[in-house]
Amino acid sequence: MGLLEEGADETQLGTLLNRSQRKLSDNQELTFQLYSRVVLPVDKFVYWQPTTTVTVQGSLHFSQDIEQNEDETVGLAHVVFTTAQKVTEFSDAPPNTIFVATVGEFRFAFAQQQGRYEQAKQWHYAGRSIYPALASQLLDTPGVIDPTRAVTSNSLALWIALNTYQPLYGFKPNLTLYPADLVEPNLTPPYGAVVIEGTRALSAIPALDANSSSTQVVSDRVRLVLYGLQSNEAIDFLNALIQYSRDTGNFGLQSMPTVVDVRRPQTELQAIAMQKTIDVTVSYNQARVNTVAQKLILSAVPTIIVRS
Repeated sequence: MGLLEEGADETQLGTLLNRSQRKLSDNQELTFQLYSRVVLPVDKFVYWQPTTTVTVQGSLHFSQDIEQNEDETVGLAHVVFTTAQKVTEFSDAPPNTIFVATVGEFRFAFAQQQGRYEQAKQWHYAGRSIYPALASQLLDTPGVIDPTRAVTSNSLALWIALNTYQPLYGFKPNLTLYPADLVEPNLTPPYGAVVIEGTRALSAIPALDANSSSTQVVSDRVRLVLYGLQSNEAIDFLNALIQYSRDTGNFGLQSMPTVVDVRRPQTELQAIAMQKTIDVTVSYNQARVNTVAQKLILSAVPTIIVRS
């Protein structure tokens, strides 16, 4: 009987809070634009393509501040959206989607759900406004990017091309490399991340060809962060990397790479992850990356000539 009374109190509390929320917000409704993840095939750079919209009733709380950095001065908003109903579109949406709303002069997206209290019967979604420097990643205007060309100017596209490389000798583990900070959401090992930590020129100035295409000999310091490989597989991957450099000539090795074990613990598991790193310095010709990528694709297709 006591449990029944407690449940009734929870319902009454939730009803009271939700009525107050609707009154304070004047039955405010927000329209969220659903975006689907778009990944450029050359260097795996991420954009977001608009699709459908969803309208949700709730109350928006936000605070504004100004950040002054060396490369921008920007006004930001921290937002909390409170609603009386669980927004199933948020929780049931595929991992490669986001929801963006527009209020006044800023757009915002959610990063977390917080402060959930069952008795209150309310959901709170928190996030921040979209940085102006990243607003171009939302493809609201068609045709603003060329998906056949890379965005990055370093050797990243050459590392992504390693995903499709199959050595003639030896063995390459079934491992997909991703750009640093752009790994697929909730991805389980094995996989790897390419962290390019520095680029420096090895030739004084770029050279221009007859088509005004620029090229320069440069060097990158690269760290490969690998998950889910045991020792033998990690060494096989390193050997495949060395063979890739020899077979394609896309870059040369300037350092002596080796497989290094890294300790990444999680207290809840009382264990460490199967994480390894490979640090390597490479040199290459910084031609237009889309031309290099097309060359890689063509070179990967065998041509058989049958003579009579």
